[in-house]
Amino acid sequence: MVKGIGPHFAKKLVKAFGEAVFDVIEKEPDKLLQLDGIGRKRTARITAAWEEQKAIRNIMVFLQSYGVGTARAVRIYKTYGDNAIEKVRENPYRLALDIYGIGFKTADTLAQRLGIEKDAPIRAQAGVRHVLQELCSNGHCAATVEQLIGSSQSLLGLETALLQAAIEHEIKVEHLISERIEDKACVFLPSLYHAETGVADRLLRLVEGGPPWGEIDMVKALPWVEKKTKRQLSCSQSNAIKTVVQHKVAIITGGPGVGKTTIVDSLIKILQAKRMGIKLCAPTGRAAKRMQETTGMSAKTIHRLLEFDPKIYGFKHHQDN
Repeated sequence: MVKGIGPHFAKKLVKAFGEAVFDVIEKEPDKLLQLDGIGRKRTARITAAWEEQKAIRNIMVFLQSYGVGTARAVRIYKTYGDNAIEKVRENPYRLALDIYGIGFKTADTLAQRLGIEKDAPIRAQAGVRHVLQELCSNGHCAATVEQLIGSSQSLLGLETALLQAAIEHEIKVEHLISERIEDKACVFLPSLYHAETGVADRLLRLVEGGPPWGEIDMVKALPWVEKKTKRQLSCSQSNAIKTVVQHKVAIITGGPGVGKTTIVDSLIKILQAKRMGIKLCAPTGRAAKRMQETTGMSAKTIHRLLEFDPKIYGFKHHQDN
């Protein structure tokens, strides 16, 4: 029956009009007034509910006729409402931006079925976004314009000029962010750009002021820790330890086997000698276990240390706790 009418009145309508009930609701709604308990307000609600349901049905039929499954069709309707057909016909690539779970390839398939040309600007614009997302899934925060155009040509088979124009358009409407890195024109996805610059800003704030352990005499501390650990520190390791000890925040980078663990172990012993409380954590369980094995101290994942609470979808330990 019609959603929102209620089972009591639905039975009454079917009993009165039989198989013609939908024609009556759509074409002769005044006939509903002949039934007990149905006045003009209820008639208006019934006809409005029927119109809404009919619109949903038409949208679902349209989408499914172009190969869109039921679950995705429902998400599209919930996002765009009664304007879904118009919006999808106008630019099916907007689905990849607006609706979770619909990517470029799905939108591209739908666009081809709707008759959109392969060299249409909207396809190029959606395509360069998709290619940048793929590049970022490999660990990059940005790509050079040259790299993005080259990768986009391989996927889309479009001319350089069209792809260049697409990138410029996406930057203009703020779907991409442009920045020069080492004198090369680069583009970011907005979410990654804001995440990266946000991390940099927080680090700059955190590094202000002196460390909580005060000054440490490194002329004495370095020979002491070498004796304690029975390890001879290299010049670069000694410099790294000095840098960390002199700042509230420090970042040590390097590939496997360069001596990061030795640095961490030495730092722990120097700071323990200053009676500092120390917590060790790592992004993954495996890394935390490795840290625990090499230092002999308890180590946790970052989420466990900060006590992630799924109920509030946040951490119990944060800047206020």
